[in-house]
Amino acid sequence: MKVVKKIAIVIIILFFLMVWSGIIRNVSLGERSLGPFTNPIKSFSEVLSNIKKTYTYIFRAPDYYIKTKETDLLDVNNLNYNLYGLYSYRQGDAFKIELKNFRDNTIKHEWDVPVNRLSEAYKVDGNDRLYPATLMHNFDIIISCNERPGLLRMDSNSKEKWFNNDFIFHHAMNLDSIGNMWIPAVKHDNGIIVPMKVSVEEQITNYRDDLIVKVDANSGKTLYSKSITEIFLENSLDHLINKSPYVNDPFHLNDIEPVLESSEFFNEGDLFLSFRSNSIIIQFRPSTNKVIKVIEGPFTFQHDVDIISPNSIGILNNNTIVTQIIYNEIEFKQANQSVKRKINHSNVLIYNFEEDTYSPLYEEQFKKHHIFTGAEGLYRILPNGDLFFEEQGSGILWVVNHSGVVLKTTIKSDIEGYHYLPNWTTTYLDDELKSLK
Repeated sequence: MKVVKKIAIVIIILFFLMVWSGIIRNVSLGERSLGPFTNPIKSFSEVLSNIKKTYTYIFRAPDYYIKTKETDLLDVNNLNYNLYGLYSYRQGDAFKIELKNFRDNTIKHEWDVPVNRLSEAYKVDGNDRLYPATLMHNFDIIISCNERPGLLRMDSNSKEKWFNNDFIFHHAMNLDSIGNMWIPAVKHDNGIIVPMKVSVEEQITNYRDDLIVKVDANSGKTLYSKSITEIFLENSLDHLINKSPYVNDPFHLNDIEPVLESSEFFNEGDLFLSFRSNSIIIQFRPSTNKVIKVIEGPFTFQHDVDIISPNSIGILNNNTIVTQIIYNEIEFKQANQSVKRKINHSNVLIYNFEEDTYSPLYEEQFKKHHIFTGAEGLYRILPNGDLFFEEQGSGILWVVNHSGVVLKTTIKSDIEGYHYLPNWTTTYLDDELKSLK
């Protein structure tokens, strides 16, 4: 009888643990079915997580710092022209935004966004970060807090001009030909993502449906929004959703690049949409709600699509292995042939519409210096042909060309042995800054 009693107790404990884990999961995912008990349960469930965060802050630098490798301690600076970078970083209870001349390492302007200002709209997490920052006329800036509600415009003195709380804004923002801002976004309810649902064999799964959003840069008002799911379904591209390896994040929209001038291959107002999860780029025409072209090529997890010429675009190919699945239960015979399949560098690919070809830019420099970022990152091809590249994962900023490395630097931090995580650095030249003053 004692054995039976012990088994019964174990079963009862397991049952209550299963119920409790189900409650915690629902609360963590934003379900509010428990009414007034929802927030207390959520707070209780975060105790261990908060203890871990406290330990992290005391004994090592927070996640928005990167430990500087010995090989990255010394900068390389062969710039013979002024190159300004607008970047943000987290420092304690404030977000810092700086405009820096990389040539002489002088700070030209600074902005501050206190955490308590952002927490009026949502609870700020210890490792939240702003990105990107875009410089506007009179040294106003527009910024978003990654994966949090709100798009913010401030003047040169860090005074708020407007705050758009309509969506959770994320990733790159770009101005179109008439000065409106395009940025990826997600619907939210009090800071919690509102998902779409997909049914597979009667099993319903929530998934994140990204949006393309257009915002009036002067007033901050939302002018247009469109669901990516709707775009795919309305253009008979639902098979591309199914190809994503991530059921709950099938798109992961990370860039909306507006076409500023018409050419043979695209019209002014077209948008190039970059989707990380299924490694595709789509040319979308909002005026007709039509997908003009689907671009699938030798790239994975790509970011930062730019229009390079009337017949070509540039693509930051992160060159990441999309999924890593370990098959512990499969037995293989001993292999007699080995294939070198090491990925140690990202690159920038130029896609030519007319020739339907891809060509890497300064590939030898990316290979030689192992320039690689598994996610995020951005680039800019400068007018003189130099390539600026933010190696986001390691926090290194590069300028390279055929001759070699022109610039290699990090954003030095207030903690010895660490540098700041850069957040989608926007670059400017002298004439561009003058036009904005």
